[in-house]
Amino acid sequence: MPKEPKSELPQWVQQQQHQSWQIEILIASGLIFFLTQVPPYLGSWFANYAQATDFGAESVILLIGGLYFSRVLLIGFIINLVLRALWLAYLGVNFVYPNDINYEQLGYSDYFRQRMEQQADAGARIIRLEHLSSLSYSMTLMLTIMAFGTFTLLSVFFYVLSFIASGLYDSQNFGIFLMFLFFLFSLGLLDFLFFKLLKRYPKASRWYYPFYRFYSIASLSFLFKREWLVLISNGKRWVIYTLFLIFFGVGFFLTANDVNQYVGDFNQFTLNLYEDRAYLDIPTYNTIKRQRYDNLLLENDKIRVWCLSTDVIREKSAWVFVVYDKWMDPYLQPILDDYDFQRGDFKSREELYANDEKFSTALSHYFKLKIDDIPLEDIQWFYYRHHITNEIGFKAYFKTDSIASGNHRMHIDIYHTEQDTFYYRPYRTTAFFKE
Repeated sequence: MPKEPKSELPQWVQQQQHQSWQIEILIASGLIFFLTQVPPYLGSWFANYAQATDFGAESVILLIGGLYFSRVLLIGFIINLVLRALWLAYLGVNFVYPNDINYEQLGYSDYFRQRMEQQADAGARIIRLEHLSSLSYSMTLMLTIMAFGTFTLLSVFFYVLSFIASGLYDSQNFGIFLMFLFFLFSLGLLDFLFFKLLKRYPKASRWYYPFYRFYSIASLSFLFKREWLVLISNGKRWVIYTLFLIFFGVGFFLTANDVNQYVGDFNQFTLNLYEDRAYLDIPTYNTIKRQRYDNLLLENDKIRVWCLSTDVIREKSAWVFVVYDKWMDPYLQPILDDYDFQRGDFKSREELYANDEKFSTALSHYFKLKIDDIPLEDIQWFYYRHHITNEIGFKAYFKTDSIASGNHRMHIDIYHTEQDTFYYRPYRTTAFFKE
C-alpha cells in the first residue's frame, strides 16, 4: 500500500501543478535559443583564457562540463517543447470533439472497432503526455544539476591530483573514466549495485552514511536526491536508468563534437559526428585555413597561433602576426634579460627608443622567419592587438619586392631550450601566392 506523504501540498500548489505548462513552454523556448549560442561563446572564451594563463586538466574539465551542461539542457528542453506541442495539439482536438472517435461515421467492422477501443482514448493520451512532459522537464533539470556538480567535483579532484600524481593528472583516458564513474555514482547506479547492503544493516549504515552525505553535498546531488528516489522507487528502475544513460550518452557525444568544432583537438575527447571522409586530416602544407590569413578571417574567428596579412600578396610589403601565449614567457624571459630589456622608469625619450630596439631584437632572437629557405633579416617587431580577433601578439612587416612570382611558404621557428642546449624548432608554416 502506498505510503501517505508526510507534508500535503497546499491547494494553490496543487492547482499550479496542473497549470505549469505555460511556464514550461516559456522557459524551454527562451533557453533553447540561448543554449544554441553557448558552445561558440565558450570556445572563444577558452581561446582567450588559454593564451593569457597556464591551464591544466581542471580547466579543460570545466570547459567540457560547460559544453555538456548546455547540451543536456538543450536536448531536454527540445524534448519537453515537442511533448508540450503534441499535448496542446491533442488538447485542441479534444476540445473541439470531446466525445473521442465516432465509430459510426467510420463504418469499421466489429473486430476492428473492438481492437481500437482497447487502445487508450483521447483523454488517457492527453494525461499520459502531460505526465511525460512534466517528467521530461524535471529529469532535464536533475541531469543538469548532476552534470554541473559532477564536473565541478571532477575539476577539484584533478586539481588535487596535480600535486600528488602528475601521470594520472595528464591522462585524458583516466579523466573520462572518472567522469563516467562520478556520473554513475550520482545517478545512484553504483550505489545500488555495490553499496545497497551498506544501507540495509545498521552498523554498516552508520559507517557509510557520512560518506554518502559528503558525496551528496560535494556533487550537489542533495538538491535532487529525494526527488530521484521518488522517481526510481515508484517507476520501473531499469527504464529510468536506461533513459538517463541514453540521455547522458547523447549529450556526451554532442559535447565531443562541440569540442572538435569550437575548441580544438583534445585527442580522445574529440569527435566529429558529421564527417566520414578519409583524407581530411592528412599532414600537408598545401592547405588554406582562413585563420592563417588576415584577409580571410570572419567576425568570430580566433587566430590562436599566427597569420599572414593575405593569402595572395600583391603589394611590395606584407606582415605577419604571432599570437602571444602564456607558455612563451619562460623562453622569452632569459632572452629579454640578456638584452637588458627594461619594463619602465625611463628618464628620456631616447632611453625608451633604445629599449624598443632591445625588445624588437629580442623578439627577432626568439622568432626566426623564413620564406621557403631564405631567412628574413632586419625584422622590426611591434606589440599589436588584432583588429578583428582582439588577440594580443607581435606584428612584423617584411618586404616582398624581391620574392619571385608563384607559390611560396612562410615558416616560423622559435627558440627552444632543453636542459643546457638550445635550438630553433619548427613552429608553423603557411602557404601564400606572390603575384
